[in-house]
Amino acid sequence: MVSDETPIHVKNLYEARSISEFKEDLDFLLENYKPISLLQLIEITQNRTKLSENYFHLTFDDGLKELATIVAPILKEKNIPATFFINTDFLDNKALFYRFKESVLVEKYEAKGLLDFDSEKENEIDELAVLLGEDFDEFLKQEQPYLNSEDVIELIKQGFTIGGHSKNHPRYENISLDEQIAQTIESVELLVEKFNLNYKVFAFPFTDDGVGREFFNKIAGKLDLTFGTAGLKKDVVKNNLQRIPMEENKKGIEIIKSQYLYYFFKMFVGKNTIRRNDK
Repeated sequence: MVSDETPIHVKNLYEARSISEFKEDLDFLLENYKPISLLQLIEITQNRTKLSENYFHLTFDDGLKELATIVAPILKEKNIPATFFINTDFLDNKALFYRFKESVLVEKYEAKGLLDFDSEKENEIDELAVLLGEDFDEFLKQEQPYLNSEDVIELIKQGFTIGGHSKNHPRYENISLDEQIAQTIESVELLVEKFNLNYKVFAFPFTDDGVGREFFNKIAGKLDLTFGTAGLKKDVVKNNLQRIPMEENKKGIEIIKSQYLYYFFKMFVGKNTIRRNDK
């Protein structure tokens, strides 16, 4: 999220990057790398193209409304393409991510222990909200935290690309293989059909840690690219690209420099590639 004021559904999870910080990060990237589109990235990855320059592609998860109101205008001004990954259950503000529910309750009722919950106990969060008099449907109606379909259509018209981020943002290591596949394929296919996309990409919610080879074998040929969040690392699954998370309370240049240092250290000891279990 990029915003000068972190909204309460995010505030107790992480701090939003300020607009000035975001612009500073973009300027650093533009000085050192060339921005490329998702379609260029797909072509480079699938054709195993040998790179002659240093490239970057920006991605944003969760489909929050600030992508349309704050992020996209800045990216257009700087001529930087990006991909926005969307949870299809939350599109059009139909439901609220359980972690966002926690943050709202923590902020309003100082219920700090809520941040220890997981998605399997979401019903308990909802029951507590009822007891506290918190109406998440009303919150969605009033705050409109997510993009709606019209926002997405406009973003696509502006040249941005869209991908799936699962249906309701579970931790993949905690759900079955069948559910992993359903969450992945169904979220992507819904977006492809709804917005007439000619590409299919997916970013794992939270992390792809614990996702085994069998998952990637099952989805082989069904998606163009998938994305994790393990930082600057290689992956034995060639079409699964790891991304550098930028949510730390540091400048972009500091985050990326530390990623390079960590990568070269791991490479020196032979641990710069993510291995996958058979399951």
